[in-house]
Amino acid sequence: MRRIVPNIHSNDLNASKSFYMDFLGMELVMDIGWVITFASKDNPTAQINIFKNDKPIVDESFISIEVSNVDKLYEQAQENELSIVYEIRNEDWGVRRFFVKDPNGATINLLTHL
Repeated sequence: MRRIVPNIHSNDLNASKSFYMDFLGMELVMDIGWVITFASKDNPTAQINIFKNDKPIVDESFISIEVSNVDKLYEQAQENELSIVYEIRNEDWGVRRFFVKDPNGATINLLTHL
């Protein structure tokens, strides 16, 4: 694994920007409207994603894990009959990814940057 990035849902992305940038001193490294990413100024792989919450209640945890070979893990997930909840694909913003459920019900977003 190269890094693990926690994801948090937010009903107020502007308040999240203020908290992570002003309070924690992180840099805003990506803002595509529905997801914003902050990184440590000292360690750019220490990151957190904040996702716009469109639901009244957040009902599910999920995390993103960047890996060196997402296709191999996808094949392993299929072979082990894991619950794949988002099929593997290349996304417009430069990642190849799929989602799988862990044994606790959390969604794991496994990805490789293209």
